[in-house]
Amino acid sequence: MIEILKRKNSRIQFFICSILSGLLLGFGWPTDGNPIYLFIAFVPLLYVEINSNLSLSYIFLFSFIAFSIWNSMATWWLSYARRSDGSFALEAYLIPVFFNSFFMSIIFTFYSYLKRYTRSKNIGYTLLICLWILFEKIHLEWELSWPWLNLGNGFSNRIEWIQWYEYTGTLGGTVWIWIVNIGFTESILKYKKNKNILVLYYSLLFNIGKIFFLILISNLIYMKYEGKDYNKHIEILILQPNIDPYHRKYNISTKNVILNLKNLINNKISKHPVIIIAPETTFPGNGNKISINNINKNHIISFFRNYLKKKSPKTIFITGAELFISYNKNNRSETSIPIIFKNSSKIQWIDIFNSIIQISPSKKIEFHHKSKLVPGVETLPYKKIFFPILGNILLNFGGTTMELGKQKIPNIFIHPYSGVKIAPIICYESVYGEYVSSFFKKNAQLIVIITNDGWWGNSQGHKQHLYYARLRAIENRKFLARSANTGVSCFIDEKGEFLSFLPYGKRGFLYKRIPINNKITFYIKHGDYIFNISLFFTIVIVLYIIIIVRNNKN
Repeated sequence: MIEILKRKNSRIQFFICSILSGLLLGFGWPTDGNPIYLFIAFVPLLYVEINSNLSLSYIFLFSFIAFSIWNSMATWWLSYARRSDGSFALEAYLIPVFFNSFFMSIIFTFYSYLKRYTRSKNIGYTLLICLWILFEKIHLEWELSWPWLNLGNGFSNRIEWIQWYEYTGTLGGTVWIWIVNIGFTESILKYKKNKNILVLYYSLLFNIGKIFFLILISNLIYMKYEGKDYNKHIEILILQPNIDPYHRKYNISTKNVILNLKNLINNKISKHPVIIIAPETTFPGNGNKISINNINKNHIISFFRNYLKKKSPKTIFITGAELFISYNKNNRSETSIPIIFKNSSKIQWIDIFNSIIQISPSKKIEFHHKSKLVPGVETLPYKKIFFPILGNILLNFGGTTMELGKQKIPNIFIHPYSGVKIAPIICYESVYGEYVSSFFKKNAQLIVIITNDGWWGNSQGHKQHLYYARLRAIENRKFLARSANTGVSCFIDEKGEFLSFLPYGKRGFLYKRIPINNKITFYIKHGDYIFNISLFFTIVIVLYIIIIVRNNKN
């Protein structure tokens, strides 16, 4: 009876520890959270795993509780998304929270299972870090991609702590968090075993030193950093039209969209070479989508070409547009949808794209299609599996009810008059570090992000997305110009600092002369090399475990 009561009390303790881990992760997440909590957030959960002697099902349960709380707190703003009929799309919140928590719990439970076959704590902890890195990298690459809560993103509101991301990317932040959490956990376990308070203090100070050492290094980089290789400057005009994405965006006429932007441009346009930037899916309003087959004849394109010829013939206009391309039955793609003509049996197949286009007065139109699509909104992951179950339930909000096409190989824009090379990034793509850096392997010199963050109202959603853009500036040491429909539009420098911005919900423009550099950072060269190291160690450790298991059987 006493033994049963002890077990019951222990499980209550473990339950509380799981809740505590989830809360600490939630309170540590940007933009309002303090990332210092992230360095101790996993300690209660690791304590449960080490001391519980519970079955794997309980390990999964307790970790699922922790990760569900974290996901719920950090991404609660997803609940603001609405369906096309105006009702709140709670599934847009609940499904990512459930699946992401589930995947995280699987990784943690798998670690707990494999660790039981290792003969060293250090090997077990190394395996945990490596498995988590593999999980985060998978989240950057597969169709269920949701890297929003990759741990390295947690420092986006403390850019003075992470200037070394130009060497490691966000995966370096993930390793940092796990190493410190493991260190604090071991400090507690050693004290529990030896009851030596001096050893505890020494161990705690040593692990606190791991935090402040990298913060010190980062601050030194931050203070001493001087932009070099500025071979030119470019003037940039950012537009923020502030059009409500639910009630106005798809009802406003193309004519009014053009007039709205023209009025903003007229405030600051000059004869100098300028880059004008407008937000994601600015065109065509409620008109027909723009055909790539006849893009040069489109009336919107023609209007702005003629407008720039008269006002500023060396200026380019970069904006978001919904494009489509038509095919015949034989050369259609997997995402093509059929269009049946009225009073005819003729069927035409088309792909619809969320695109960014570059309009210049006399040169050809450049365009780039969004490569990283939002799962459930712009694309249905693993369609053959999930479509028979879910249908279009997830695609039926956010302005579209169909799956979009995507571009496999990114291409850069070149300003035809100044020669500046531009990395054109659309919305969700800005969360992907190595993807953004791939543009700079093609010698891009400036980051341009267009987005529409009004789907979640004035919540943490648009703020987190904004702060993640700062990580891309640091990783690549490039200036960044961001145009958001409802905000926040801004200029960000090479250190991730805001130079100027327009707040959420305000119509207006920003104008600045930005220096351009050709710097190639270590991260641009080598990308997520930490993943490659983690994969190698994971394979070695798993092989080591297999050998141990075989020897034990023999």
